[in-house]
Amino acid sequence: MSGKRRPGGRGSSGSTRRPPAPRRSRQGTATTPYGEPNDVDLHPRDRGPVRAFVRDVVDARRGPVGLLLPAAGITVTCAFAPASDLQRYLLLGSLVLLAAVAVDAVLLGVEVTRRARAQFPGEDVPGPSTAWYAFLRAHRSRGARRPPPRVMPGRRPSPPR
Repeated sequence: MSGKRRPGGRGSSGSTRRPPAPRRSRQGTATTPYGEPNDVDLHPRDRGPVRAFVRDVVDARRGPVGLLLPAAGITVTCAFAPASDLQRYLLLGSLVLLAAVAVDAVLLGVEVTRRARAQFPGEDVPGPSTAWYAFLRAHRSRGARRPPPRVMPGRRPSPPR
């Protein structure tokens, strides 16, 4: 090979290259002035005022789900340790915590669906999918939630805009 490039290869300035102007014109529209994503930029499952309200309600509350990951670590550690009374109590405590998280998930789904239907009487708020959306959001750590939380824990969610 003499080091010449083939036509149309990488780095060529042929007709396959698109102009960057449309991308640059959209760059400033990805978020609103307050840093919140636009509705069109969200995943389809996250769009709409009902889902925004559900996200705010979930983000504003604290629940036992935050203890689930440390409890899972303790459970795995206990499973590899030699049998003892401490191991039995920790495994029982993990089982109780798992049951509390399951009950909390059901109560969260009922509460969020009820509040969303009261807040948006004209909107169609399907119970199972709204509850499932709230469950999935609640069981992610705050840092992994997308779109990012707008409400701090313990605060009341703002009314929809």
